[in-house]
Amino acid sequence: MATITEDIKKLLNGTVDDRLEVVERRTKERLMAILGVATVPEQLDHISYEVTLKRFNRIGNEGMQSYSQEGLSMTFPDSDFDEYQGEIEDWKTQNDSDGKRGRFRLY
Repeated sequence: MATITEDIKKLLNGTVDDRLEVVERRTKERLMAILGVATVPEQLDHISYEVTLKRFNRIGNEGMQSYSQEGLSMTFPDSDFDEYQGEIEDWKTQNDSDGKRGRFRLY
């Protein structure tokens, strides 16, 4: 496993492939932590793809909440996973294996 220092060096000085590998790996690690799983489920792989692409395109602007230059304006969300939160919660509810979450029906 790469260290944080190695990953940062790749992001700053690496090839496009190096940078993409770091962003993809870190994105999947974050999604797995959110889900509490060891691998990203196939049903949610599109989230990894979309967030990886967004993060890759933002290299150099990390930590910014907004960016403006010559009429171009961009605003970044607090979390790259915010727009997928509903889908993530639905998956977690459907795949609850610890039995701690209750289920109920309204009649």
